[in-house]
Amino acid sequence: MIKGVTLFSGIGRKLFCWFLLLSIFPIIVVATLTYRYGKETIKNELLKEEAFIAEGIKNHILTILDAGEYSAQFFASDEFIRRHLEMLNHNPDNKNVVKKFNDYLVYKTNLNKDFYETFVLNPSGIVVASSDENSIGKKECDVDYFIYGKNGPYIKDIYIDRDTGESSMAFASPIIRKRGRKFLGVLVIRYNATKLNEITTGKKLLIKDYGGTFLRRGETSEAYIINKNYLMITESRFKTNAILTQSVPSEPVTAVFLNGHEFVGVYKDYRGVSVIGAARYLKRMEWVLLVETDASEAYYPIYRLKYRAITMVGICIIGVIFVSLFVSRGIINPILMLVRGMKRVAAGDLDFRIKNNLKDELGELTDSFNKMTYYIKDSSEKILNLKESLEEKKEYLEGILTFANELIFMLDAQGNFTFINPKIKDWGYEEDELIGRHLISLLFNKQQMQVNQILHAGSSRRVKVEAVDKQNNVRNVLLSTSRIKNKEGQLIGILGVASDITELRSLEHKLVQSDRLASIGQLVAGIAHELNNPIGVIYLYSTESLRLFERITNTFKESNTLSIIEDTQRLIKVLSAIDCGSFVNKELFEQELSSIIENLKNNSRRFEETYNVISKNRFHLHEYLEGSAKESIRCKELIGGLLDFSRQKEPRMSWSNVNKLIDNILNIVEKQYRKEKIDVVRNFDPRIPDTMMDSSQVEQVIINIANNAVFAIKESLKEALREDVRKKGILTIGTHFHADKESIEICIKDNGMGINKHDLGKIFDPFFTARKDGKGTGLGLSISYGIVKMHDGSIEAESMAGKGTTFRIFLPVKGKKPK
Repeated sequence: MIKGVTLFSGIGRKLFCWFLLLSIFPIIVVATLTYRYGKETIKNELLKEEAFIAEGIKNHILTILDAGEYSAQFFASDEFIRRHLEMLNHNPDNKNVVKKFNDYLVYKTNLNKDFYETFVLNPSGIVVASSDENSIGKKECDVDYFIYGKNGPYIKDIYIDRDTGESSMAFASPIIRKRGRKFLGVLVIRYNATKLNEITTGKKLLIKDYGGTFLRRGETSEAYIINKNYLMITESRFKTNAILTQSVPSEPVTAVFLNGHEFVGVYKDYRGVSVIGAARYLKRMEWVLLVETDASEAYYPIYRLKYRAITMVGICIIGVIFVSLFVSRGIINPILMLVRGMKRVAAGDLDFRIKNNLKDELGELTDSFNKMTYYIKDSSEKILNLKESLEEKKEYLEGILTFANELIFMLDAQGNFTFINPKIKDWGYEEDELIGRHLISLLFNKQQMQVNQILHAGSSRRVKVEAVDKQNNVRNVLLSTSRIKNKEGQLIGILGVASDITELRSLEHKLVQSDRLASIGQLVAGIAHELNNPIGVIYLYSTESLRLFERITNTFKESNTLSIIEDTQRLIKVLSAIDCGSFVNKELFEQELSSIIENLKNNSRRFEETYNVISKNRFHLHEYLEGSAKESIRCKELIGGLLDFSRQKEPRMSWSNVNKLIDNILNIVEKQYRKEKIDVVRNFDPRIPDTMMDSSQVEQVIINIANNAVFAIKESLKEALREDVRKKGILTIGTHFHADKESIEICIKDNGMGINKHDLGKIFDPFFTARKDGKGTGLGLSISYGIVKMHDGSIEAESMAGKGTTFRIFLPVKGKKPK
């Protein structure tokens, strides 16, 4: 053992305590569990024994009650008793009959040594015959065995006889004449109640050596009976004169009377002493039988076991202490040697070794220490070589950073510069000048949002920012950053590379301008294409209208050449001649009239042909002019939509609620949609707050998208009808509040034809339309897109051909304030 080191210091004390704890704790646990198990076992056995005794006593008592009741009924049915009672009822003073009757009752009473007296009551309740002549003549009409005995067999509860002072019971039975079933009287047997004491408490032994103790198990066991008034009706082992005086309102008695259930357990008896007992209910008499033993006597064996267990545990603890001291010493000495060796190795003595004679785990630990010392020495030499190599690589990397053509820097987790290469001199700064300063100090207008993107982004980022050099010149810079984390995943720094893209930005502006000119040319080509169709139709309708107009005009010219006026004048002359009677020649008159009629028929036919030509061409002329008007309106709408697209109106912002806005729209169009066999499903989020928006423009967006959805559903229903497939059109419009993003989502979903992947990317382009009916301008979604953008929102579309389309509109809750 090493000098200056005691067993009860440091690890020695801990080992000793652990050995002691791990040894003593199981002993105490086992002893405690054994004690509890023994106590519970004894308790259960005692409860079973008490219950068994109680059941035996109960059966014995029931046998006595049955025997007494049977005896009363048997005596009452005796023909001698019945005949002599009937004689006394007619002649009570017949002493000869009384003498015979009394003698016979004495004979009956002597049949059972526990019968005190047998007597007979006449219908008036007077004792007319008895085994005890002193009872004859007593009037007991108010006694319960007479009152209840008239109606049938009756058992009177325990009572103290007024004349003898004896504890008694009474068994009564009515005496009935066989013929006519006439009531003659009541027969009563007074029973010796001390018989119950012998059953419950046992016979007293008068032997002097026993001192009059009762024959029951142990010194504290007793059994007794309680009547319905909670009073003892048998003697007590601990109380004198307890019959009908000692009240017993204990737990089992109360439980039995209240619930009618038998009871077994540990409780306080009438003395207030804890006992183990069993209770049985004699329902017939409303008695409770209790068999009890004091808990102190019942648990005496386990108490004796407890004391023995404590003695054994004490002996074991002393043995464990000595064993722990011995084992701890054997473990501590090698460990202390290892501690001294580690101190020498830590001091730099890498050649130190510990002698080892042990073959156990501590011996292996000592061998491992010696090997570790050897490896430390070898590793130390390798580290020195590695240090030289790292210094060379450090010089190489510093050269790369110094002469790099890009600005390279490091930030800490808070965004402060910790390193920056000499490239910063091109910006007018020195390296040390920026160390410790925050990144935001180099950004134009202190753009905090961009700094947050760099510092708090979950992965590498490439961000375009505007930076300011020392001369306050604004530079366009592309920042490429990567987050550096330790093994625990904690951010320890940010590596960044900054590229000056000011010149590249200028080139981009030029390219954007060129692309804008190309877009304008494309837009003009689209306008020309869209306007060419309606203008061609208008030209066709106009030329046809001119041709019809010439035809109608020529028809009118031909109608002017008809000789209607001449024929009319000729007809007037003929009529005047007829009136004057100057038309003499009848043949000439008939020829003239025939000529006029023929001419009028020809003119009428010519007029009818003219009317037919005009009517026919008038219909076509109206059709051509109406078509020209429609195409003109289409051109106007096309140009109006183009103007709206080219110069989006500034929205008139006001507080509105999206749910109410959509609900108002659906109340107007839902009826029409249902006519098209399309069901509208509302799915509104009740948490939607009011927000700033131009309600008329947002309404236009919702109507545009809903109308497109309805068209797609109708096309899908037509396709399903052609394929003889039953399908129901469903348009779902819902809202959702994204509290984390402070935005409102409007979702418009249909189960229509859907949009193929190729067309989905072009739906927001001007003049693009997938409608084949020629009624689409291709500007609805483009205008909607512009309206949503002016509200600082976004619009997304998801679709699959044949599966339907879903549009999602996102509007910020904190919108622009009204002007």
